[in-house]
Amino acid sequence: MAVSVGRMFVYLLVAVLLLAMPAGAQRGGSSVSRSGTVPLPGPTNSPNTTTPGPTRTPGTGTPGGPVFLSGRVAFDDGSPANPNIRIERVCGTTVRLEAHTDSKGRFSFQVGQNNAFDLDASDQTSGVRVPGASGGTPLGNLGSTRSGSTSTIALSACEIRASYPGYRSDSINLAGRQSLDAPDLGTIVLHRLANVQGTTLSATTLAAPKHAQKAYDKAMQLLSKGKLEEAEQHLLEATDAYPQYAIAWFSLGQIRQKTGRTDEARKAYTAAVTADSKYVSPYDQLALISAQQQKWDEAASYSGRVIELNPVEFPDDYWYNAMANFNLKKSAEAEKSVRQLLAHDTHHLYPQAEEMLAELLLNKGDVTEAAHHMRAYLAAAPNARDADAIKELLSKIDQKQADQAPAPH
Repeated sequence: MAVSVGRMFVYLLVAVLLLAMPAGAQRGGSSVSRSGTVPLPGPTNSPNTTTPGPTRTPGTGTPGGPVFLSGRVAFDDGSPANPNIRIERVCGTTVRLEAHTDSKGRFSFQVGQNNAFDLDASDQTSGVRVPGASGGTPLGNLGSTRSGSTSTIALSACEIRASYPGYRSDSINLAGRQSLDAPDLGTIVLHRLANVQGTTLSATTLAAPKHAQKAYDKAMQLLSKGKLEEAEQHLLEATDAYPQYAIAWFSLGQIRQKTGRTDEARKAYTAAVTADSKYVSPYDQLALISAQQQKWDEAASYSGRVIELNPVEFPDDYWYNAMANFNLKKSAEAEKSVRQLLAHDTHHLYPQAEEMLAELLLNKGDVTEAAHHMRAYLAAAPNARDADAIKELLSKIDQKQADQAPAPH
């Protein structure tokens, strides 16, 4: 939510007027009138750039040949394994998809060689998404960018983990691993998180008839080769054979969304949640689409459903919900969502949330806490376009407060 210099002048004027009031009158002050709607810059460390999210850097070079890894994933609550579990390599702030498990939870791969179409990666062009966010984030690039051969990937600062919404993964450190080492990593355990009702494993998947499963599996194979059109045809075959196949509807929606057919994607996602009302990922995508289209009532409803089903692993939806309620003039609801987002945002990926909360607090006359969140915004996004205007506002607030301070005796 980038604020223009012109609007910051309005905030400055209002803040100065509020500071001139008695302390008791400030909290009951009238709200600042808004001009326009909240933009959709999305969570980012540089909120005025076109590509959201933290900068990702490839590993530094190390000698050696290719590194092969294998293992299996198990759920601690006894849930059955499935082919939708991501195997990720994490090196510092860089998160890279290496493989998916098979239907029995097994995986094997050569490190750094995955060029598959990543259905779960963040959409770098959406203007709303944060790369690397877990929880069924939507469509990635049609082909992942390779960061070089395995002989040029430093593994000393890397670890392997599984990723599945509603669960926390054990991690396996790769420090010291050489190309000729035995590939087996053993078992990675996923631990169920509390207070999470929904996951990205649709309950309808296990009931799919064999011919529908076969069509779905073929679609996933084609997606791994970047053959979107052929994959879409097999997904249609799967959903025709089994209309309750929620995960197939979701994958169909992702392909359509990535290829610019937003209305068709919306229909596929709606079919997915109709088939399984506790399947979180389609709600997440519907919230994203609604926010992008500024359909604020729908964005608030869909994001609210995500938060209800899985309040842990979909932080984007707190942002969609805050933006939606902000534009619907529901300040209390917007403040609640943005505060929840900031409580989850330990890595400061959403500096705009600090700015939104500052504006909400200014609107209700709480200049002191608003100033605190303006400073947090500047700390997280020091090079934002509106940084100078916010610094000027903070300077005026500090000066006015100093002038109002009682004289020392």
